[in-house]
Amino acid sequence: MVPAPSEERPPTRRERRKGETRRAIAGTARRLFAERGFETVTVAEIAAVADVSTKTVFNHFPVKEQIFFEADPLGWPAPELALRERAAGERPVDAIRRVMARTSAAGAGEDATGADDAGTVAVHARIYRDSPALRSYSREMFAGQEHALREAIESGTGGPGAGGGLGAGVVAALVLAAVREVWESTLLRIAAGAAFEDAADLGRRELDAALDLLSRDPSGRDLLGRDLSGRDLPDQGPLDPDSPDRDPRDPARGGPREVPPAGAARPPADEPAQGARQAREAREGQGAEGRARAGGGEAGAAGRDVRGPVRGDRPSITRVAQLAGVSATTVSHALNGRRPVADETRRRVLAAIDQLGYRPNVLARGLRTSRSQTIGLIIPDITNPFYPALARGLQDVLRPAGYDEIISNTDGDRELERAAIEQMIARQVDGLAFAVFHTHAEDLLPVIGAGIPVVRLGGRLVQAGVDVVHSDDEGGAAEATRYLLERGYRRIGFVCGPHAEGPAAERVAGYRSALLAAGADADPRLVAHTHFSRAGGSSGTARLLDLPEPPDAVLCANDIMAIGALDTAEERGLRVPADLAVMGFDDIEAASLVSPGLTTMANPAREIGQACARRLLERLRGGTAQPSAETVIPARLVRRRSA
Repeated sequence: MVPAPSEERPPTRRERRKGETRRAIAGTARRLFAERGFETVTVAEIAAVADVSTKTVFNHFPVKEQIFFEADPLGWPAPELALRERAAGERPVDAIRRVMARTSAAGAGEDATGADDAGTVAVHARIYRDSPALRSYSREMFAGQEHALREAIESGTGGPGAGGGLGAGVVAALVLAAVREVWESTLLRIAAGAAFEDAADLGRRELDAALDLLSRDPSGRDLLGRDLSGRDLPDQGPLDPDSPDRDPRDPARGGPREVPPAGAARPPADEPAQGARQAREAREGQGAEGRARAGGGEAGAAGRDVRGPVRGDRPSITRVAQLAGVSATTVSHALNGRRPVADETRRRVLAAIDQLGYRPNVLARGLRTSRSQTIGLIIPDITNPFYPALARGLQDVLRPAGYDEIISNTDGDRELERAAIEQMIARQVDGLAFAVFHTHAEDLLPVIGAGIPVVRLGGRLVQAGVDVVHSDDEGGAAEATRYLLERGYRRIGFVCGPHAEGPAAERVAGYRSALLAAGADADPRLVAHTHFSRAGGSSGTARLLDLPEPPDAVLCANDIMAIGALDTAEERGLRVPADLAVMGFDDIEAASLVSPGLTTMANPAREIGQACARRLLERLRGGTAQPSAETVIPARLVRRRSA
């Protein structure tokens, strides 16, 4: 917490001068960034124009990116600031919402940018949009707050075990990923011409929705430490169709429920919803008659004629409820996790399920609700560690929402990709995510025509009805190439996938643009097309080394290929990086385990999967009307010994 105004001491003369110098440096830098772009302005130039030494600039801003973020027009360095100002007993998420909500156009314009007009804010946003370095640094900036947020969540929930069994570190990472995604999308809207106040207001509402989504958990507490026991939460899906209590006309009995808008007040914890109160009264009963009616205790269960499983007789949810002494609705809640259920009650339900051999009728649920509660994921190579991490990211978000995944591997073959799409339609998946390289726009028309939400993981936004979530492939490859150039390498090869389609094409474009900007050799023979595999990386590197003028550095389209490049270097007796520098893309776990450690661009697979899942859920819940949307996750340079 910051001290109360009465406790603050006035700044000394030296502190005032330091503050003035810091503001002068930041103001000068902003003008130069606006005129020429962030990438081309050097710290030395900022120092010269601000009439200070370069050392003074570095004393105030150890990294150039910090100068830009000294003035955020949204006022959303929110998690760290909110935690510093958090009142005693205030939940971390409430502090974050409070800091977000107090942003205003006037306040942001005057305090954050040194100007009082929206034009300056728009320029600031465009500088960010056009700079891969700033987008990469923003991810590091938010990730750097995980420790503080984790500690705050632990202190606010009674320990890391709170929040449905998820560690506080995982919760902190999910919250920060949501904040950063909304923060960046708001900046990009402003850069595209949206009014500041409109974009900021939409961003706040999106963040509320994201935090609400992250808060759903089958335990009695949500992921952010709030006690949800007995509350009437919005449904994540329909009541089990086998339940006799389901009435499509009555929201309290499985029918459609009106979901409150994001940020709306929820019932206080000490006022349980009517349905929860009725269920509790039914369990507890009112005297002996009530207990007999509710079927509580062993005597109640023994007094009923509950048949065991009979050949050809499929046990129903009603029989499970009778044996467990609860309602069919409670059985449904115990199975799908959409409402808190007492541990003792859950044990009775599971024991009854085991005794009867009951299995939920997923097919019946799908026919009744027109939902299969499954999401399809199509990937090119399940042996590449990037894609299991991506699938885990989807699962992080989809499982709490009651969805399962169906995964199809295509080996990067277009015909297999098209067949996988047709299979997903036949399986009646509710949504489809695919990370493929050769699928064309016309291949997606059947799934779009079937009304299935689609998110493409990689590539460009090419057609209505298809959202795109991807890393900054072009910017990341450009940053990797610039890093190699700065290290003194001049003839840089690129080992790419076949035909350079999808994300690979963008990485080649980034590689070439960085070479051209630096006046380095952009010889087309230095691009080797091969398979996205370790063997492909090895053979592609071998072809480049066989050129009359071989490269002194090799950038690979992914880390698996880069490990193959290391294999070839070892076979030929080349020292890495002295004779040949090798750099990858993705930062899979193996990148830090090989020798030498692989320098690479971190491509946050799990974060991409989480963003994809949130986009699909938003579509499934009708949360957006725009025909398509693009979400870009910045890549980040990871320095090790190979380059």
